[in-house]
Amino acid sequence: VKGAVKKTVTAVHIPASVKWGGITYKVSQVSDGAFKNCKRLKKVTIGKNVSILGKDSFRGCKKLTKIVVKSVVLKKTGKSAFLKTSKNIKLYVPKNRYVKYSKKLFQGKGLAGSAKYYKTRKGN
Repeated sequence: VKGAVKKTVTAVHIPASVKWGGITYKVSQVSDGAFKNCKRLKKVTIGKNVSILGKDSFRGCKKLTKIVVKSVVLKKTGKSAFLKTSKNIKLYVPKNRYVKYSKKLFQGKGLAGSAKYYKTRKGN
């Protein structure tokens, strides 16, 4: 995913795959700075095939309060990916990846210390 067409988007759903030219491609990465400074962005859903969140991918999204991670293959979160986001941000992560994501993958990536993590069941 390279980014939003308009910076005024309020919700983003990053799909697991996209179809283009009759071929289906897995969405595996959110590019560096993809949604940087989308000041109205409130909610992000990350698809199940995404393995990398790039550097500064959601930096400056001041109204971003909800992130739903459906991916269990997430391996890397870029530096400052969530810098300058809402202090009341809530992250919903897969139940079987809760410790890995909350304690390792998202720590030190710009999230406020008051960020809250929630476990989700498969399919939510």
